[in-house]
Amino acid sequence: MLNQIVLKQKMYVVLILLIFAVKPAMSQCPNIKDIKIAKSFGIEICAMPKVDDKYLIHAKKVMDKLIDYNNDGLVDNQKAIDEIIRTGSTLAIFRSEREVYKFENVFYPEEVMEEMEKITRQNGLDFERDEDEDKIEALLEQNFGTFLAVFTKEMNLSSRGKTWDPTIEEALHLITHMGYAQAYPNIFGQNKHSEIAKLMDVARGGYFERAQRRYPSAAYYTYEDDSCTYACQITEFTYWAITSLRGQQADRGNEISDEWQLYTPEKIRNVAPKLEKLLTKEEYKIYSEY
Repeated sequence: MLNQIVLKQKMYVVLILLIFAVKPAMSQCPNIKDIKIAKSFGIEICAMPKVDDKYLIHAKKVMDKLIDYNNDGLVDNQKAIDEIIRTGSTLAIFRSEREVYKFENVFYPEEVMEEMEKITRQNGLDFERDEDEDKIEALLEQNFGTFLAVFTKEMNLSSRGKTWDPTIEEALHLITHMGYAQAYPNIFGQNKHSEIAKLMDVARGGYFERAQRRYPSAAYYTYEDDSCTYACQITEFTYWAITSLRGQQADRGNEISDEWQLYTPEKIRNVAPKLEKLLTKEEYKIYSEY
């Protein structure tokens, strides 16, 4: 009996070690020599070795502001941020696509992809089936995390020149995609059954698995990139809605009209009151005036 107990204890220890070996217990940058790291409320921001420090500093400021949007020094929604940390997901800064490829190969090493093949088969999914793409991606992210990429050439480090900073977009994508969607799957989950998905389909004039070239005339969200999966479309929709409700898109109406029409809080309030009601619920701590 004693030998059986000892054996079981050893098995539990091995199992725990295996879990931590393949699944990060915290937001983590991959083990790349000389990679640069900053932390924002527990979330790691990664910059490839040759990225200038100023971009990393800027990305941290952006992330800090998004996580603590009411600027009280505290995380607005700890439940959502804990999900990002739990999965090991990060924001990553690159100078080139080559750097992305190198980062991704270390972030998802061979043993992770082998484990994903098993998980995929266990769930009856097939890498070759287009309709399984969202489900497989979701399983990968839930089990091994993901990273959102921003390129230095896109980043706006000052208010001069460009009027928008894509750093905000990518950092917010991380917070909603790996934070809110995981913490509140029935509300912000990236599938057609969630509340945010239903509101997105109203905004597009119907349910479309892939982005369309043409939408019904009443549509006010008209994303056209057909490489963007349904889950990806929800991420983009949530980004447009939150930033517009916060007044961050108010000066970009003409610039973004081919994709998004409700670029001010007033337009959202008048055209999509149910969307405003969802995003302003105090529980979620999204709106700036909660």
